[in-house]
Amino acid sequence: MSFYPLRFAPKAAQRRAAVPADPPPPPPPKVCILAPSFWPAVGGGETHARLLARELSARGCAVTVLTRRREADWASEEKFEGARILRFGRPGHVRLGKYLLLAPALGWLVANRRRWDVVYVCGLRVAGWSGVLAQLLARKPCILRAEAMGEMDGAFIWRSPEGAVSARKRALARPFIALRNALYRRAAAFLAVSTPVRDEYRECGIPDEKIALLPNGYDPARFRPLADPAAKTDLRLRLGLPEDPARPVFAYSGKLIRGKGLGFLLRVWKSFHAMRPVAVLLLIGSGGAQSLSCEDDLRRYAAENGLGKSVRFTGYTDDVVSWLQASDAFVFASERESQGLAVLEAMACGLPVLASDIPGVRDMVRDGIDGHLLPPRGEIAWLHAMEDLLDHPAAARAVAAAAAETARTRYAIGTVADRHIDLFRRLVSPH
Repeated sequence: MSFYPLRFAPKAAQRRAAVPADPPPPPPPKVCILAPSFWPAVGGGETHARLLARELSARGCAVTVLTRRREADWASEEKFEGARILRFGRPGHVRLGKYLLLAPALGWLVANRRRWDVVYVCGLRVAGWSGVLAQLLARKPCILRAEAMGEMDGAFIWRSPEGAVSARKRALARPFIALRNALYRRAAAFLAVSTPVRDEYRECGIPDEKIALLPNGYDPARFRPLADPAAKTDLRLRLGLPEDPARPVFAYSGKLIRGKGLGFLLRVWKSFHAMRPVAVLLLIGSGGAQSLSCEDDLRRYAAENGLGKSVRFTGYTDDVVSWLQASDAFVFASERESQGLAVLEAMACGLPVLASDIPGVRDMVRDGIDGHLLPPRGEIAWLHAMEDLLDHPAAARAVAAAAAETARTRYAIGTVADRHIDLFRRLVSPH
């Protein structure tokens, strides 16, 4: 043993005594996002995929997005927010498009296996076939992520948005779903955006060690409370909403489709309007050309029941945040949600939230703290909750502040992207 001080020790001894340097961190993984629907298409799933691709790119990941070319003016290939987007197929084919994506996506994944380390499938109804087959052929991990409940167990085929089950469709589809899931179970991991999606995976035989509970995120640079409360007046003036703060604005945002509880919401509003005639209900979004659209029915109900001046339809808009910031409260009567990104965005804007007490929303909203959870079809409970918000403004402001803090600390897309990268690295380098 040498008794020399370290600075005088022989060089060999110094080398032995030196503390080895930490190994450099592994390079960011190369990620391929397989998304049957992607920007410029709009929706909760599309928003998540776009934001995630942007944040992964900003963190040094090489990101490639494989998706459908739904419109003729969409480029077959382009760079957007740091990610490379490849669109396959001919425009149109609304119903067949997701099937026509399978072969070219699988072909690209196998031929370009050196360009990706992990394939992340957003929406596993059909696209999971390409992702898992690519995993088997390229020997690289595939992550399957359900966009909505019912994708893994097949209920998206036989259950209507209102919950009605077609026994005939179920009997016909079950063999196909069983065959598909036999392949899907070989995926490296399954991502659940909420506890009900996680529970569905479990019921379909996916072991817990393969499931990652990781919610969707939102863009905090856009969805945030107004810094200057006085700015709300100017915003309302620009949007054509009542400037008088004594005229409260309740808002809903999202697609105007069946299953969102919008018919129920208008029936509640009819009763609420009789008690608070100065209030306004704002329906942010449209039904578009979707088969589940109920926009025409909602407009007809509002006209026939004398609600034309108290119910405002924005139509399609890409400026949801301005409408939310101009509002006083958020109402979300949906009957079934995998997570409910619209609720998260409203929370981030500092709105007190009234939402259905359903599993996909319950993960985000703590009743009485971040918002208020109400029975999906309980008209009296909804009426009382809406009145309470107006009668107790201090309590409403406290709930709104807590909601904004919860959104910021748990669901900002940067935080969500970091957790994705951790998951990708564990799969790419499991040891």
